Amino acid sequence: MRAEFISKKGLGEFSEVYQNFKDRDSTLKSFRKYDKIFLWFEHDLYDQLQLIQLLDWFAKYASTDTQISIISPENYLEKSTPKELREFLLYNRELVTHRHFITARKAWSAFSSKTPQVIYKLLNDDIEALPFLKDAVKRILEEYPNSINGLSRTAHQALLIISDGKQKPQDIFEEYQNSEERLFMGDVLFWDILKRLVEANLLNSMENGRDLKLTSLGVEVLQGKKNLFELHKVDRWIGGVHLTPDNLWCWDIETEQILKYNFSTNKNAIST
Repeated sequence: MRAEFISKKGLGEFSEVYQNFKDRDSTLKSFRKYDKIFLWFEHDLYDQLQLIQLLDWFAKYASTDTQISIISPENYLEKSTPKELREFLLYNRELVTHRHFITARKAWSAFSSKTPQVIYKLLNDDIEALPFLKDAVKRILEEYPNSINGLSRTAHQALLIISDGKQKPQDIFEEYQNSEERLFMGDVLFWDILKRLVEANLLNSMENGRDLKLTSLGVEVLQGKKNLFELHKVDRWIGGVHLTPDNLWCWDIETEQILKYNFSTNKNAIST
């Protein structure tokens, strides 16, 4: 399923992506050949999701004498010098304990849950064993449609950037990156979001076929005068949650709560 999703987003041919996952799984299963295992992940959303997935896996299959360490500095690897990388390896590694496993298993189960209520509760739980996880959880929740206009944080930010005058996709992406506290999304996935905004008639291509501008509907949605999920059928996955008109959850920006949307009353009901 994951390989199909990645290939449909234009991130590789299905056969190649599928083989990469098989190779990854084969490498994981060979972990007993190694005296030490280092899990090196950055502090952003995507890396934190990979980290909890792997820790969840090792919690199931690794014995207690398997020495696993985490290296998770508050730096991006590509921006680090060779000296900094060596220092991370020597001084910033942390031996994985039972507490790490418990936290990761709880978080991965929450991310895989069919309802966002479970992952939302992590914001008030003790998950400090993985210090960057709580911010990652909040960033996941911000990708739910917001309760004002039905846009995710990324989609809302994209429209805002375009309304401020950016028109070229690369310029829009670079400005979007500046809005993120911790960079996690690559250009291909970002451009897929722009494509969906075009399909929703919130954006139009300009005369040259490349640059983008807001439609009148896009302006109304950005201003909160119209709500996207009342204009278009929602069919989207976030982790284990399948967003549909019958199962529509949104993120309240002001209260920072996850809400269930009620179409019959056009109101948001807090669900706990």
